[in-house]
Amino acid sequence: MSTEKKKYEIFVNEDKHEIETHAITYERVVDLYLGEGQPPSKQYVIKYSHGPSENPSGTLAPGEEVKVKDGMRFRVSGTGES
Repeated sequence: MSTEKKKYEIFVNEDKHEIETHAITYERVVDLYLGEGQPPSKQYVIKYSHGPSENPSGTLAPGEEVKVKDGMRFRVSGTGES
């Protein structure tokens, strides 16, 4: 029996990332978008598509998480607030 974790290939604003969890949080998507070590922000709008049947598309708000699948796409954009 394999103990290797399943990796999911997702895209954040066209950049490919591999994650090892079956769900992803708003904060993690922002981390992937900004790059590790950048200060977190709740000033982004995240839209997703190509998701699993439980959540095929929608928006991801601060504090929320969604299930992921290979090829899922996330679009991060600023809210215009500072």
